[in-house]
Amino acid sequence: MKKKSTKRNLRIFVFFMFLLPLGAFAQTPNVYLCGTGTVKLNPTFTGYTPVNGDKIVWTVDGTAQAPVVFDGTNAFYQVPTGLAVGNHTYSVQVQPADANLCPSDASDNTVVEKLPTPIIAVAAPGSVYCTDQTATTVITASKDASITLPTGVTMTYVWSATLGGTGVADITTLGTASTSGDTFTLKAGVAPGAYVFTAIGSYATGGVQIVPATTCTATAGKAITVTVKPGKATISVAP
Repeated sequence: MKKKSTKRNLRIFVFFMFLLPLGAFAQTPNVYLCGTGTVKLNPTFTGYTPVNGDKIVWTVDGTAQAPVVFDGTNAFYQVPTGLAVGNHTYSVQVQPADANLCPSDASDNTVVEKLPTPIIAVAAPGSVYCTDQTATTVITASKDASITLPTGVTMTYVWSATLGGTGVADITTLGTASTSGDTFTLKAGVAPGAYVFTAIGSYATGGVQIVPATTCTATAGKAITVTVKPGKATISVAP
């Protein structure tokens, strides 16, 4: 009876494994890369210091690379700037030149995730509003639909604005942004004029480093004109 139960549980486990998306098996990244970002992976071998003539063997995404003969400086691996978007794994081992020494075990994987180039858009229900309509005007920032972000990565936005081409020092005088910044709602009674509301979108990774973070952003804007609404008329009677 116990054997049948074990087999049944195994079948259920395998069934649910197939239901999971492939991304569910991706390993948690040690670092994110964006654009032409690159990092250098430097190995440390416990209890052993490489000497000239040793072979350093890196394995990338499960494929062993050609051994590098250590000359005192070249144990590291430089992740290429043109890395494909997605999750990549790196491990390393040393094969001592001294035939009396054993090769090391492969290291645990270091995981590098290449993020897609960020693209965002900014939209609003319209482009021209009267001064008393702005309280319901919501400007929305969103990432491009073509971008699929890995689990744990989101897009956040920071807003700025200009009025007649001059920067608005304190954008909170015009309205409020949502927590992630994906929407900006204008206040009622915003002064008439030609505004441009701009959002800068950047990836949030929960504290995992992005290289280079300064270029991993996208910018988009929306022009909105606020016009004066004529006051309510009064009628006078003349003979």
